[in-house]
Amino acid sequence: MSSSYMFLAVFMGFLATFGGRLLPYLIFRKKSEGKNLAFIQRNMPLVIMVVLVFYTLLSIDFSDTSKALSAIIACISTLALQICFKNALVSMFSGTCLYMVLLRVF
Repeated sequence: MSSSYMFLAVFMGFLATFGGRLLPYLIFRKKSEGKNLAFIQRNMPLVIMVVLVFYTLLSIDFSDTSKALSAIIACISTLALQICFKNALVSMFSGTCLYMVLLRVF
């Protein structure tokens, strides 16, 4: 491959990424925030957490009690941390770390 082709490919990737991020600002700069968008912004962390919980619990083998108990304890602690701190990043990171520690301990 020639270096000009590689440069062109990287530049086109840059334009696509930059354009995709810039375009919404250019299109919606004069519009006010709607009720639906405010609702989505307010509730999206909770929706993501619910999806992640179902995705995690779907792959757990509940016939193995140590893995099942680790997953349930981690999910409950993640929920408790979310209720206490209302910070999705802290609660998901802490719950994941606790799950990994519990897998090693049990």
